[in-house]
Amino acid sequence: MFWSTTTSLFSALVLQSAQAAPAPLSTKQLKTSDKVLTLKRTGVKAGSSKALLSNHAVTATTPLVAVENGGGYAVDVDLGSDTFTLIFDTGSSDLWVASEGVQCVNPKGRHVATAKCGFGPLWSGNFEEGKVAGENFNISYGDGEFLVGTLGYEDVSVAGITVKHQEIASVTEGYWAGDGVVSGILGFAYSSLTAAYTGNNPANDNPETNNIHYENWIDNAVDENKIDPLFSVAIERGANGGGGQVALGGLPTINFDHHDFASTPLEIHSFTPRHPLEASNFTYYTIQPDGWVIGGESISTNFRAIVDTGTTLAYLPPKYAVAINAAFDPPAVFNQDAGIFEAKCGATPPDVAITIGGKAFQISAAELLLPKAQGLDPSTHLCVRALISSFLCNSPADVMFEQVTGIQAAAGPPAILGDTFLKNVVAVFDVGASEMRFAPHVNY
Repeated sequence: MFWSTTTSLFSALVLQSAQAAPAPLSTKQLKTSDKVLTLKRTGVKAGSSKALLSNHAVTATTPLVAVENGGGYAVDVDLGSDTFTLIFDTGSSDLWVASEGVQCVNPKGRHVATAKCGFGPLWSGNFEEGKVAGENFNISYGDGEFLVGTLGYEDVSVAGITVKHQEIASVTEGYWAGDGVVSGILGFAYSSLTAAYTGNNPANDNPETNNIHYENWIDNAVDENKIDPLFSVAIERGANGGGGQVALGGLPTINFDHHDFASTPLEIHSFTPRHPLEASNFTYYTIQPDGWVIGGESISTNFRAIVDTGTTLAYLPPKYAVAINAAFDPPAVFNQDAGIFEAKCGATPPDVAITIGGKAFQISAAELLLPKAQGLDPSTHLCVRALISSFLCNSPADVMFEQVTGIQAAAGPPAILGDTFLKNVVAVFDVGASEMRFAPHVNY
């Protein structure tokens, strides 16, 4: 069944809106980093939709690489002498890698062939810096994937910056939908989200009773004065599927206006009350946008959103998602069975911008209607893409998901500003100043 969006809610939101006062810009000057990671596009999503140093800190930049349309972004990370491609995720905190002998399970927890999980090269290490006794690793993601394993210490290098004796997780069992390239995740959210538990039996793990936390790689790099307390991300689209950069301690080397930043405070907010640390510690990179501009009409908002490189789309409170999707020409519709907004092939996306820190950031039409439609769904006459799960399907005819719009409704708090938003900005995660900064990243 399909539910058509309407413009009545949009009109009501416009009547309620008021222009937000600009937030003051930070006075700290940012410099271009010399430690830059290349972002690589992958077919794997992370599924997440988590003290100032002296002037002697250096900067580092690393490239991001994109592998397949619709997935996340990955970077190369050295564990000891071995290099692995890991999803770069600002929505989680752990560094984990699949180990040799990993047991793959399907969504029902039944063991299947390891190849079904699609892990990239497997780690053969044995924690050269020692194992963590009496603890286990246990993490679940919003799309149902879950992984368990052991914890230990290893020298970890990112963009040439080495943190020695870094605690990481070796995954020994899990359900994962990989692409054969990515071997794990590099989480850059706050360390209060790390997923270590006391005891050796994951079945006994409970966030309220035995969840413990350790310093992740980015926190240690800052604490050891190896980088200034910030990093920045620039995700790019392109004919090759996109890519971009992660710059450690400074700004990326791409071309953009360094004097056109807006800033907004990072907030401490408890999205899951049963997690005791969320009430008093930074966890996710959480901000409160001022509002949206849809077709030239301003709408003020009052919700918190996580800035997350590991989420492909933007997930907003339903009334805002409805308003934006209603502004497509013809309007996007909501597929109630699949729980997604979708649009006809050739639909015209609206002019949409998000306002943060008093500045409007335009969302490109390229992110509002996902590309590469592969035909028509005969039941809906809407654009479709064939996305096949090796766990659920036996042939490409078994399942087809509609081509979706870039703005979807969040099932509940928090809202998530994923790559639909991030491809349009240079985002600075300034943990030292407890703020996010954004500059337009357009015409590339």
